[in-house]
Amino acid sequence: MGITAIIPARGGSTRVPRKNVKSFNGQAMVSWPIQAALASAFIDRVVVSTDDDEIAQVAIASGAEVPFTRSEELSSAHAGTAPVIVHAIDELGIADSDVVMCLYPTAPVPVFVLDEAIKVAMEHPEHFTISVGRHRSPLERALGALGDGFMAIESTRSLLARTQDLPQRFFDAGKFYLATAGLWRTKETMMSDPFVPYYLSDWASVDMDEPDDWPIAEALHRAFVLEAS
Repeated sequence: MGITAIIPARGGSTRVPRKNVKSFNGQAMVSWPIQAALASAFIDRVVVSTDDDEIAQVAIASGAEVPFTRSEELSSAHAGTAPVIVHAIDELGIADSDVVMCLYPTAPVPVFVLDEAIKVAMEHPEHFTISVGRHRSPLERALGALGDGFMAIESTRSLLARTQDLPQRFFDAGKFYLATAGLWRTKETMMSDPFVPYYLSDWASVDMDEPDDWPIAEALHRAFVLEAS
């Protein structure tokens, strides 16, 4: 069983311009997941799918392959992840039985996380394995804007319950997705069916979609990855 990591890194980014090649703790953002994937005990190939010449150059310099250029259609802000990965799978001629990890370019997670997730995926080849983070506050205590400057709790049913007695909820951390190439080829989205979660630590599931997220993510990466190694 071969394992390929595919990193979808398009050039366009509206909220954090050029974030895939933006400096993150001393090197281009996309270089971090490339280096982790190359250090994995299980991953055979690391491929970057991009429409952007600068990203391609950085990816190759970091050790990844860039064997094709992604189409304009698959590089728009509205293109889904699954079609992008399936396009790469078909371009690379990956067998249905092989495992494919979609590893996001903004996923500077350590190599042990990738290897643990791959082990989980190999135990569940009939399902996707997806990185998830935990909601730190109960969704039952969520607040909604009413207008005119007022807010209210979304549901009053849990007001008298202790926070620790409310159910733990999770979210798609958007760091990586694993499945066999055959399963990728049959699904329009990764979460259309029940999937196997890989639980990320809070520091690893931090968002990186807004400019204010960047220094927070860098500080957490320094504390939990760089200074811990």
